[in-house]
Amino acid sequence: MLWHNIKLSFRGLLKEKLNSTINIVGLAIGMAAVLLISIYVQHELSYDKHNEKHDRIFRILTKVIQEEKEEILPNCLRLTEDNFARHIPEIAEITEVYNLNYLNIKIADKKFRGIQALCVDTNFHKVFTLKKLSTINPNKLFSTPNSAVINRSTAKKLFNTTDAVGKEFESMGKIFTIASVVEDIPLTSHYDFDVLIPFTASEYMNNMKSLEYLCYALLKTEINTKKALDKINRLYNEKLNDRFGVYNLKVESLNQKLTDIHLKSNYETHLKPQGKINSIYIQIILAALILVIAIINFINILVVQYDSKLSEIGLQKAIGATRFSVIKRIFVLTLIMVLFAILLGIIISEILLPFFSDLINRSLNINYFGNPILYLGIPTLAILVGVLSGLYPSFIISKYSPASIIKGNTKSNHKTNKLSQALVVFQFTISMILIASVIIVQMQIKFMKESNLGFEPDKVIAINNLSGKQAQSYESIKQELLNNPNIADVSASSHLPGGGCTGQGLKMANTSDEATKLINEYRVAPGYFELLGIQFIAGSAFDDFSKADEKSIILNEKALELLNIKDAVGKDVIFHDTIYSIKGVVKDFHYASMSEEIQPLMFSYSKRVDNILIKAKHHQYSSVLDDIKRTITQFDEGRAINYELIDDICRNRYQKEEQEESLAISSSILSILLALLGLYALTLFIIQRRTKEIGIRKVAGASILQIIRLLFSTYAKWLLIAFVISIPSVWFIMHVWLENFAYKVQIGVLPFLISGIITTLFALLTVSVQTWKAANQNPVESLRYE
Repeated sequence: MLWHNIKLSFRGLLKEKLNSTINIVGLAIGMAAVLLISIYVQHELSYDKHNEKHDRIFRILTKVIQEEKEEILPNCLRLTEDNFARHIPEIAEITEVYNLNYLNIKIADKKFRGIQALCVDTNFHKVFTLKKLSTINPNKLFSTPNSAVINRSTAKKLFNTTDAVGKEFESMGKIFTIASVVEDIPLTSHYDFDVLIPFTASEYMNNMKSLEYLCYALLKTEINTKKALDKINRLYNEKLNDRFGVYNLKVESLNQKLTDIHLKSNYETHLKPQGKINSIYIQIILAALILVIAIINFINILVVQYDSKLSEIGLQKAIGATRFSVIKRIFVLTLIMVLFAILLGIIISEILLPFFSDLINRSLNINYFGNPILYLGIPTLAILVGVLSGLYPSFIISKYSPASIIKGNTKSNHKTNKLSQALVVFQFTISMILIASVIIVQMQIKFMKESNLGFEPDKVIAINNLSGKQAQSYESIKQELLNNPNIADVSASSHLPGGGCTGQGLKMANTSDEATKLINEYRVAPGYFELLGIQFIAGSAFDDFSKADEKSIILNEKALELLNIKDAVGKDVIFHDTIYSIKGVVKDFHYASMSEEIQPLMFSYSKRVDNILIKAKHHQYSSVLDDIKRTITQFDEGRAINYELIDDICRNRYQKEEQEESLAISSSILSILLALLGLYALTLFIIQRRTKEIGIRKVAGASILQIIRLLFSTYAKWLLIAFVISIPSVWFIMHVWLENFAYKVQIGVLPFLISGIITTLFALLTVSVQTWKAANQNPVESLRYE
């Protein structure tokens, strides 16, 4: 009997090729979207779980409280086994990391740049899982103070082999020996490296006194974790108070699970780009909405198909078919269609996976047999969708008696069309919400990228990997560059404008206020403000030949508010326990993302040259860069220079927002496509119901345009309902989203109008073919059996 139902189902599919194809393709698109988003969500949630002891590893954080504002920093003081871990017996290991960013490495006459490096404690491998490929000492990661660890990819890049133990390279003015080669870290790790260097290689990096390190504590097994973390917080609070208490700063200890770092870190200073847990929630909601829309379409089209077969079902029941046999037949057909949709969805997801990976900037793969979410989830999803999709049509269609079906009395007995209309309204509401949301996201991103930042990053080139010889030759390099007719100005700094900054403590001298204020610092050379077009409201910039400027600082307007002073020029502050004079005040400018409020900032005079800033006279960078490289490399021919455009640094801060925008656009397109498929099904349903009415109206003299207007009026009512529902929904959702930005656009009427117009146009295009066909049909064909 089952085989008979399967054969009948295949005959039905072949008999109604168009509807069956639309139904299967629509559900397959929804399945593919769910599959891809599920892989992405699983990828994001799996960060750092490759570490064998991940459930016992915690990162120690520092919370700074200033004037009712809290800032959480992932950075810590220098904590070691001797000064910290041995006081807490629940700690198995404590290890710290310092990000060296990128190193230049020299091996014989070969030079390599952009090698990602971390400075770590020698017990790093006891906390984090590293798979050794080869090593000098199986029990140690490093063999000597000047040894190093590299991963597989770096070994092949530097030495063309993974058998690199014992080989040497030069970097940071030292010779390092490879002590171990380890497997590449999985992509789902919050840190990455090409090279690990021990703190023992640098006395300076091993003994920095401020909040410079990332600290991780590995707890022992079978302990009370909460009590252990409380002990860690108490001891670290004591160390923070010893270090910062003299400045009247309120600083506290926090901790964070290792597996929470990637998605639940609402602070800066990351070893790798971080995700957002809210983005994961959004993707889960989008996947659910797309699947719901796909199932709604599937049900609608299935109902339409069986509504046209009511006479056939009535005859079957008249000759003895039971309600159960009708239900079973509908379920068999549904499950077959769902099976085809799942298979097609897998094919679509495989085709789209590379594009989706690029869209979200992740490297994803689909391992069907090694991933329980896939080999268990896909069959479970198929069964659930099949059952949910088959329930409504099977029980509604099968409940009518043979007499009511043959007499045609089913219309008044059920509300199928009402439910279908409600489902289509729901689909279009979701489509309008997504379209309007995408428009608002685009407006916000455009606003942030095109707003006046308060300084001029355009045409500014930063050389950011100077050697010691080149840095010492800065004045000579500057003069040669200024002789170039394509270069307008040259300056230098320790911090790139628009990039990161240093946190410092500052307080007013000669006042009763003893509290030290936390403030961001840029260390700059003379000419910095003129090159970047930063405007002064009082005082002046640093001078090339002023010795007094070495003990001067320049503040922005927010810093004056922080220090609660006016007429600041000439007043003294205490900085690094030394009296400094305020030389000038600049207008506030956006040196960080526009999602954040402008923070207090100070500029100090710096003789140290980490970056050379060059203002070009035009955008033809290729020729200017050739001249710059030629000029700088002549002071150290062994150093290949690296550059960044300051405008790119400032404009490329919003990659997460742009990624969310791209995902929202893709989801909107899918939702519209699926909604149009649903509308197509409902159009067929309505035309089937109103075929005789259309014939009678034409016989009575109605024109084709009148018939089309009549049918369109029904859709217009649904679209209007969807539009009205979407307005408060979009306003609420986007209002919450925009609260993440300190500087934001206002939500006007334009996004709502555009979403309504786009959805209406697509809807009208979808139904136009069917309505035109129905309106042009010969009334004789409609009424011949009456």
